[in-house]
Amino acid sequence: MWRALPERTLKWKSTWELAQGNPDIIVAILDSGARLSHPELAGRLSTRNSAEVPGNGQDDDQNGYVDDVLAWDFANDDNVPADDHGHGSNVSGIVAANGNNAIGYAGVDWRSQAMICKILDENNNGFYSWWVEGIYYAVDHGASVINMSVGGTAYSSAMKQAIDYAHANNVVVVACMMNTNQGIPFYPAAYANTIAVGATGTDDRRAAPFFWDESSGSNYGAHIDLVAPGNYIYTMDESSDLNYNSIWGGTSQAAPLVTGVLLL
Repeated sequence: MWRALPERTLKWKSTWELAQGNPDIIVAILDSGARLSHPELAGRLSTRNSAEVPGNGQDDDQNGYVDDVLAWDFANDDNVPADDHGHGSNVSGIVAANGNNAIGYAGVDWRSQAMICKILDENNNGFYSWWVEGIYYAVDHGASVINMSVGGTAYSSAMKQAIDYAHANNVVVVACMMNTNQGIPFYPAAYANTIAVGATGTDDRRAAPFFWDESSGSNYGAHIDLVAPGNYIYTMDESSDLNYNSIWGGTSQAAPLVTGVLLL
């Protein structure tokens, strides 16, 4: 004899109902900088350099960087890591745009402090020496997670040592696989002590191609660790506080989604 079971009401909770991040955690975003005045980053930018006096032209904490209260621009060697390309603002917004503020979009993490380290120039290019210095800076200034939506094909022992230094200090480095639709390793993603992230499309399969080029696609290879959505991603614009219609796609956009989840 069959008997009907009583109906149950299932209550689903979003991740943000369970966790929204921790203001005591620092995420370092090593990229082309960010729109530092953007309301989506209001109250979120810090290096926790409490000994540094803003704007006095002195290296108060004697760390080798003058007035680095907003981290550092390694491309131009100054203390204003402003975005002059767009890539970094996009990535920063994916990680950390403020939530529940009635504007724009929400980043994955709503509360962590963002350390903006500019390691790419206005052409979205950067020397490995900038990347290496940025990694050491982030680790030495309290970052728990580092996002690196960057990649180069040349192996660098200096960058490997920096990544290993982060790992030894319990700092997680998340890096993108890049977008050439090949199995070619890019660095830092191909180092053992990074989380290498590929991109999926709207069909939950490897993104190939991305919307911007028929020959593009999420790179692949044995070193891949995770995948995340990476095509048609909306977030902050480096030139406007009000434009939320800027669309990007690539493993650069997938990596910060993983970074944001690690912070929750």
